[in-house]
Amino acid sequence: MITDSSQPLTANSKLGQFVIHGPLGAGGMGEVYEAEDTRLHRRVALKVIRRDVACDPVRRARLEREASAVAMLNHPNIVTVHSLDEHDGVLFITMELIEGSTLAAARPESGFPLEQLLRVSMQLADALSAAHANGIVHRDLKPANIMLTRDGTVKVLDFGLSRLAVQHDPSEATADILTRDDHLVGTAPYMSPEQIEGKDADTRSDIFALGVVMFEMATGKRPFTGPTPLATLTSIVKDDAPLASAVNSHVPEELARIIDRCLVKQRERRMQSAVDLRNQLEDLGTLKGASVRLIRPRLASRAVILTAVASIAAAGLLWVSLSSRSRSAGGDPRVTRFVVDLPKDTSIGAGYNRFLALSPDGNQLALTPFPGPVYIRRFDRLDLQPLESAASPGFRSGPLFSPDGSTLSFIEGNAIFSSRRPFYKAALSGGAAVKLADYDAFHEGDWGADGWIYYTASYPGGIVRISDRGGKIEPVTELDVQHGERSHRFAHLLPGANALIYTVAFDGISNYDDARIDAWDLKTRQRKTLITGATSATYASSGHLVYARAGKLFAVAFDPSRLEVTGAPFPVVDGVIMSGNTGAAQFSLSQRGDLAYAPGGATDGHRTLVWVDRSGKAEPLPLPPASYLYPRLSPDGRYLAVEIEGPNHDVYVYDFARSILTKITTDGLSHDPVWTPDGKRLVFRSWQAGGMTMWTMPVDRSAPATRLDPGGSRQSPVSVSPDGRFVSFDQKDEQNGDDAWVLPLAGDEPAQPVARSRFDEGSAKFSPDGRWVAYSSAESGRPQVYIQPFPGPGPKVQISSDGGTDPMWRPAGGELYYRSRGRMMAVSVTTSRTPQVSAPRQLWVEQKYTVGSGSSCGMPGVTSSNYDVTPDGQRFLMVRDDDLGVVSSRVVVVMNWAEELKDLAQRAVSTRAAH
Repeated sequence: MITDSSQPLTANSKLGQFVIHGPLGAGGMGEVYEAEDTRLHRRVALKVIRRDVACDPVRRARLEREASAVAMLNHPNIVTVHSLDEHDGVLFITMELIEGSTLAAARPESGFPLEQLLRVSMQLADALSAAHANGIVHRDLKPANIMLTRDGTVKVLDFGLSRLAVQHDPSEATADILTRDDHLVGTAPYMSPEQIEGKDADTRSDIFALGVVMFEMATGKRPFTGPTPLATLTSIVKDDAPLASAVNSHVPEELARIIDRCLVKQRERRMQSAVDLRNQLEDLGTLKGASVRLIRPRLASRAVILTAVASIAAAGLLWVSLSSRSRSAGGDPRVTRFVVDLPKDTSIGAGYNRFLALSPDGNQLALTPFPGPVYIRRFDRLDLQPLESAASPGFRSGPLFSPDGSTLSFIEGNAIFSSRRPFYKAALSGGAAVKLADYDAFHEGDWGADGWIYYTASYPGGIVRISDRGGKIEPVTELDVQHGERSHRFAHLLPGANALIYTVAFDGISNYDDARIDAWDLKTRQRKTLITGATSATYASSGHLVYARAGKLFAVAFDPSRLEVTGAPFPVVDGVIMSGNTGAAQFSLSQRGDLAYAPGGATDGHRTLVWVDRSGKAEPLPLPPASYLYPRLSPDGRYLAVEIEGPNHDVYVYDFARSILTKITTDGLSHDPVWTPDGKRLVFRSWQAGGMTMWTMPVDRSAPATRLDPGGSRQSPVSVSPDGRFVSFDQKDEQNGDDAWVLPLAGDEPAQPVARSRFDEGSAKFSPDGRWVAYSSAESGRPQVYIQPFPGPGPKVQISSDGGTDPMWRPAGGELYYRSRGRMMAVSVTTSRTPQVSAPRQLWVEQKYTVGSGSSCGMPGVTSSNYDVTPDGQRFLMVRDDDLGVVSSRVVVVMNWAEELKDLAQRAVSTRAAH
């Protein structure tokens, strides 16, 4: 009789109904054997649990709970767990027996071919997405835990180190961390930084491990190495992983970027979900012509779901289950998921507003992907249909259905880069769009049954409303300016339409994760704070407020009649595109409780200031990541002026010698600094007077800011002439678009245009001798860089040959730089009466360096140079942005999500009670 599970089992010995054939290996929790089930006459794998685990009541209870959860997984890429049994004091898990080889043994020395790599990676992502949907985190994914069967099927093994993803208040630390002998859990080369630091692992920890596995499959090497396990762990925490394409030149750059996104240190910046990873891999397979498309597994985490899968290529729609669409109270309660693929070459990213909306009855989805048009997806049809009045390409956002679902409102352009900013409504049945109003800075809101549309129209500003028939705009909420409030946005009506909830941005916060949700009583005009640390809240029919934070959705029980939160918050969706700088989250709820969201993560200003030499080698400045924009070196090179954007926008000055960053403006409304030649003043744009106007102030803050050109509007400074007499600036005109102007800084002389036409022009920079200006113009059909004499007249000389924006002179003269399709370009220029200009030459191909229009506070004009250069032209100060890849080409729709939300709420209550 076997009584000691610490002793190995021998061939032909028995363990209950199982006859042992021989050992298969060992895992962190015990030994694994091949065995014969004498009752069911099948071969199985037995995992015999270590005695110290089996005899520990806490660890055993946890193991039983986790084994039960894993046993519920029924997925072709996850080993099936049949049972957890005990016989004669030996605790063991019975599992499916897999015939094949481990990924570690099957991997070629130089890595897999692309097609096989993608096929394996997609199956691994499918396995993780199924586990994560059921609240299970693996925590020890590695090649030794991955089997490849003879037909190429992937099987993920050994959930012995996995755990249930505990649903808890995000402000509370969880103690449910499974350890082994009080040591770190996992295998050193595949552990995520948060696991190494002793933090709770979550689904993104598995994404990191999968990134390491994919790197190995692509290159045959590990991204993090060391002579000892401790050295490897140190490398994971401190070192940046190389690009897989740099290690193996056969790896496509697109795949290298996907892997790199999985290996980001901060999990908030990492690829946020296995579903999104799988989708990107499949898109890459299609792009490269690899035959890697697989049947997707079920994604639902609860309820019995029909398993029929209909793939309709023309519609770009993947049904995960099919069910009736009854809308009665006694209708079909099943939760149904499917994915709507966006049209080719369009995507949804972070921005000022949502780019998707469900109709109140949940039967339609509106989409405004970039670059357009506006699409309507009726769920009784098989395809996306362009909205007749918005069928052309264009930047649109903020879609919102009327209460009856017959009409859609939306905006064109945005507050920063658009000359025209109309707010429209359009009937879905066809016909021209009707302009309701113009806006200054728009954020979408809600459309009441009484015909009032609530939204934000200006910055700074509160909630306003307008009738859906047009007419006068009426104020609704009032900014508490004395307490530093900057903006009210994303208004949503509560049941009964007597109150609304909205997001509040205020002084002192750097991210909308720290904003708050207030309620406003429409009758009494009284306000009440409901949630701190949240944005984009919506009321769900399950009786919860659903809001966004750090790329996730959370829910909290809420009583709309008393305007009171009645429970603790809990996470409900992991991996939703949102902007920490604007607060906009890409999700929508119908009144019935359906959900639509764009999978991805948060863009929260993870930007780094870096020096880049002429060969492209980068060296970061000793400053923490932040939402940096428009770095500007002082004329003597001792200081750096830079904007940091977010809920508050201010100008800062960095002292290179003392490594001190000083806040210069404190209004939270200032942008884009420009030095005067003596280095004593800064010119910048601000919203202090409403809209965008130009201001100046001393760098030493000895005097307050004063406004330039009091009659101007929609202006942004670009360059001050070497003699200090003029400032060039971009200005927006509703008729002409973007124009380049010059304003005298002394006297009362009016501004004069440098380049003004029906084409977009902007970003005009004075040459070091002040005799020329360089600017970008779209007169040829796409932006090109030109120079012309100042103040003129004289010849206009085209500088760029293959498109160009963001011109910048070398301060010492002799060279002009610009950017073209991700490349930094240089041109030799002699600024004589007849300039001598060389052919453009490439300095480097850019990585993740932002352009002016690439930020959430992008510049007007044909972008503005979001970089600077040292006087000798040997080093460039760039802004590296790790948020640039956070986009999605799909929207996930969850029908009857309110039912799932109720279930998640019950789990959260049970988890808190257990702790």
